[in-house]
Amino acid sequence: MDIHEVIEQDVKAAYSAFQNDDFTDMNIFANRIMENAVLSEDPRLTLVGFFLKEMARIYGPIKARKDLSTFSTAKSLGDVYIRSIKLENSINELWEKYHQFYNRVRGHRHDEYEKESYKENVEFTHFAFGWLIKKLSEDRNVLFNENNQFTHAILNEMDRILRVHGGELVDLYASSLARALELYYDYVDYLGKDERSQVIEKSVFPYIDDITKTLLKDTVDPNEVTHLLRRIIVDWRISFLHFMERPGFVPIEREKRVQITEETKKKISETVAKALEEEVK
Repeated sequence: MDIHEVIEQDVKAAYSAFQNDDFTDMNIFANRIMENAVLSEDPRLTLVGFFLKEMARIYGPIKARKDLSTFSTAKSLGDVYIRSIKLENSINELWEKYHQFYNRVRGHRHDEYEKESYKENVEFTHFAFGWLIKKLSEDRNVLFNENNQFTHAILNEMDRILRVHGGELVDLYASSLARALELYYDYVDYLGKDERSQVIEKSVFPYIDDITKTLLKDTVDPNEVTHLLRRIIVDWRISFLHFMERPGFVPIEREKRVQITEETKKKISETVAKALEEEVK
């Protein structure tokens, strides 16, 4: 059965939530895409859901800062990106479009101190990511400690470095695989002690090996990255079937804010969208 039509409807729902600043529901629709994509062998469907989930995670904090001008500009970037998504795009095209979008929206995630202090430094990002990937492999046994936050800490550092210093496509591959591993590993806490150790040894450790081998090659293959990402995401969604949703995606509280006029918001959105739309076709 061809589920592309179903996925297209999921994407439409996620886009509608995005347009209405409802990033909690956008996250739910993105999860729904990845759940439905389990029924297909096409890894591109998983990739689309994964990127939309990342967008929901990115936009919540931007909105919470209450800088309406920055938020409106960032929303325009996201609007252009989502409308550029085509399920028939190649794996390379999907990665490149998301990387282009991420680089554009990245600066809008900075606080006032970061904006005035940091400049792009992709060389540092790549060096730090290589160290973190090796550390993930070398210190893996800490995962047996029930109090560890290892995968979360690795991901936290990658997310911070990529957000502040920027990165190349290969760095986005690394942070995405780390994100997928963290989503899957988060369910390990539900398991009893013996079962937990078995899952870590028989499932999590092999994923760490595969992540390390894939990312530390001289040339990283996006197809290999995507198929590995899909394998981890499938295990994560199967874990969801076992245990349902884990707490973690916290909705941004809706508060009263100082509003800019709708006319100003519209002008900002139209200006940015017009400048970018041709580049992502």
